[in-house]
Order: sequence, then structure tokens, then C-alpha cells
Amino acid sequence: MTNASIQRAGIALLIGLSLFFRFYNLEEKLLWHDELATRVFAAGYTVDEWHEALFTGEIFDVSEVTKYQHHNPQRSVMAAIRGLAEDDPQHPPLYYVLTRVWVSVFGDSIATLRALSVLFSLLGFPAIFWLACEMFDDKRTAWMSVLLYGVSPFFILYAQEAREYALWAVLILVSNASLLMAIKKGTARSWALYSLITVVSLYTSFTTASVIITQLIYLVVRERLRPTEVAKKSFVALAVSAICFVPWVITLLDHWDAFQVSMKWSKIINIPNSALLRILGHNFSRTIVDFWVEIVDPMGWAVMLAACAVIAVASAHSARKHLLLALAIAVPIGMLLIPDLAFGGIRSISMRYLTPSWLAVLLALAHWMSTQRVAAVVVLAVCTISSATNAPKIAVWTKATSFHLPEVADIVNAASEPLVVGNMERHNPGNLMALSARLKPGTKMQFLDTKAEEHYVLPRQFGTVFLYSPIGDYRKAMEQREGVTSEILIEDHFLDLWRIQ
Repeated sequence: MTNASIQRAGIALLIGLSLFFRFYNLEEKLLWHDELATRVFAAGYTVDEWHEALFTGEIFDVSEVTKYQHHNPQRSVMAAIRGLAEDDPQHPPLYYVLTRVWVSVFGDSIATLRALSVLFSLLGFPAIFWLACEMFDDKRTAWMSVLLYGVSPFFILYAQEAREYALWAVLILVSNASLLMAIKKGTARSWALYSLITVVSLYTSFTTASVIITQLIYLVVRERLRPTEVAKKSFVALAVSAICFVPWVITLLDHWDAFQVSMKWSKIINIPNSALLRILGHNFSRTIVDFWVEIVDPMGWAVMLAACAVIAVASAHSARKHLLLALAIAVPIGMLLIPDLAFGGIRSISMRYLTPSWLAVLLALAHWMSTQRVAAVVVLAVCTISSATNAPKIAVWTKATSFHLPEVADIVNAASEPLVVGNMERHNPGNLMALSARLKPGTKMQFLDTKAEEHYVLPRQFGTVFLYSPIGDYRKAMEQREGVTSEILIEDHFLDLWRIQ
């Protein structure tokens, strides 16, 4: 075989693996806390609705719990949008409206729900090819970016996530590509396309703000603060986008309290600055290598540092070729990391919010690798092995809040006549609902508000009673009242499971 034939076969193999990894095991992977919110919303129910129905202290069969995850054809899309505005206004409605329509047409299984994200992720192939061509005018770099995006473990994991991030990644790519095209062509049509994509992206994620700020800095530097034709047209395009997004901004302001509650975690949790930087380094490496949930041993550290070094070299090489690429890596990270370092918080550790930076990292790597054959083979191989390692896993690091739910489900399902008792604290409502999707038929569940848990009376008719993340003082008081003891079975940062002896 000639070198050209080998290259074509390699490209075909990697693209085939990219497709396989995205569709593999969609149904079996853990439905976690955040995806549960998507599923319930797509089914047509609001948070208040299922909270009020379930957190009554009544004992429910698991089938009565999971019904809130199945499509209710009597609920309208507009009612669903109003529910999203009231419960989760930090998430603009576009993706969630699309999921609502999707499940009404194709069914509400977990695999079907996630398949929409997979399809969005496939649009990323032509999108990143287009952006690479606009940025570097080099087909070799464009094809390399397609291959990297295809087997990147981070982008495969989020291709299988029933959340908006796969769609948002595509829109980020198209937004940057359409901006560069509009600057080059200067036509009204090209600027209108950029404005439209910006609006759609805003209605997909508020974090699009980091993309717009990156583009604004690029335009200011490029035009040197002069009122050029490009400056005027870009201002008009962004102004039109902003006006079109005003309705959801008003919605957010009307439900500001709900927004603050939903984002409270990002500000009140503080970790050392050294830990923030370590996690950021790990997240950089995860764009191309992903074998560890946490870095705890010398081998993990060595691989992480090697990956970060490769990314640093590629970024330094490629960023000099295009200012927008350099800004796209640095600005989104700086917008989250600097407040964390200065004022505390963990805004910057959620890798998904830095998707614009990770896409730019892939482009930088692709441009560098297009002239570094050995490095290209090694990086693509590591990406592929990482994705192959993640593929059969039921729970991966992106599902941290619910990571141990499969183990919880296995323990409960192995018990005789089980009852699972949970409360409304922290992530418990969403995790309990997600757990219900993995429990065997006939399992019973009991949901308590805080006052009910304080005075909880243990039911005696069940073979095994499990307490899901009980409040410690209430659990101890219940043990004394009821003359029982409890044994802890699973514990992590987000949940703990106890069995009544």
C-alpha cells in the first residue's frame, strides 16, 4: 500500500471509531442528576410538580416514581418553557424544547434521549473542518482537527450526555467560522449568518458570553479601535443578537432568586488555589487523554504533565498563526479561573463550561500535528485508547454527583423487599429520581421533607430499609427511638447509603 492509501485507511478507521464510540452503550450508561432534569423536563413535568407529588412521606412503588420520566403528551411545549424559566432559568430553552419535541416523536427511552446529543455532535465534524479552513486555510489541518474532535475523549463523553453541551460545541465552532467568513467576505448575508448563529448559541447556553467576549477582544485588536467597516458591521450584528436575546434576559431577571440558588454551589464551595490549578491541568489533559477520575499516583501525574506539555507546545506554535485561536484558549479560562483565585469558588473546575477553550486546544493541536507525523500518531492513538477505555463504563467522571448510583442500585436490587428512604437535601431529589430508573420492579421508595425526616417512624413491613444520605442527627435520633442500628455501605462527596440493621 502507498502512503496515501495508508493515510486514507487510517482516516476512515478513526472516523468509524468516532461514530462507534458515540453510539455505543447509550442506554446502559448512568442516567445522572443533570440528565435526569433533562429527562423530566422533556417528559413535560416541572421540578415543583414532581417534588410536590413525591415528597409527601407516602411510600411509592418505583413505577409511580419513574412515571415522571416518561412523555406526557398532554403537556404543551410552552408550558415546558414556562417550567424551565421558573425552575432552571440559567439554562436557555432551545436544547430543552428540542428534546421535548424529539421524545414526543421518537420515544422517551434513555438511549433515544441521548441520541439527539449524538446527532448534534456529528455536526461538529463539518463545523470544525470549516473553522480550521477559515482560520488556517489548510486542508491538512482541517482533516487533522476532524480526527482529533472525533476521538477526543472529552467530546465523546459529552456527545452521549442528554444536556446542551454537544449542541453548544457545534454552535461555538460555527460562530467563530461565520465571524471569520464575514470579515473576509464582508457581505450582509455573511454578517446576518454570524448574528443568527450568535442568537441561537445564546439561546443554547449563557456561557456563550465567553465566546462573544473573546470575539469582541479579537475584533478590537484586529481593527485597532478604529471605526472600520468590519467594526461597524460586527457591532450591528452583535447588537441585533443582543436584542433578540432580551426576552430570556427578562425571564432570568424575573426569576433571579431561582438562578442564584441554582448557581450557589459555584461560589460558596472553596478549595485551595493549588487544587484549582491541579484540576485545570487535569482538565487540559482530558481533551486528549482520559484514564483517571482523579490523579493520585505518579503515573497519572506523569501522563497529565506530558499531555499538558504537548498542548502547551502546540498552542504556542499555533496561536502565533491566528490571534482568535490564542484568545479562544485564554479568555474563557481566565473569565472563570481569575475570580476563583481572587475571591474563592469553583467556577473553573467544571470542564463543560470551558468547552470554547477545549475546542481551540484541539485546533491548536491539529495545526501543530499536521507537520508532526509521529506526534500525530501518538496523540490520536492515546485519544482512541482513552475513548475505548471509557466506552464500556457505566459511570464516568462527568457524572460525579451521581457516580456511585449504579453501586447503590446493585445493593438495593439484591435486597429482599427493599425500601429506599431519602430526603430533599442537596442533590438528593435528582439523584433519588435518577436512582429510580435503575431499581428493579416492585422496589418501594419514600421521600421525606426535612421536618418529616426529623420525626421519621421506621416502617416494619419491609425486608430491608435503606437510608439515602440521611441527615446525621436525625438518623441517630431515629436509631434511639426505634431501637435499631444502621450500617454505612457507600459514601462519597455527594451521597451516602445506610442499611438499617
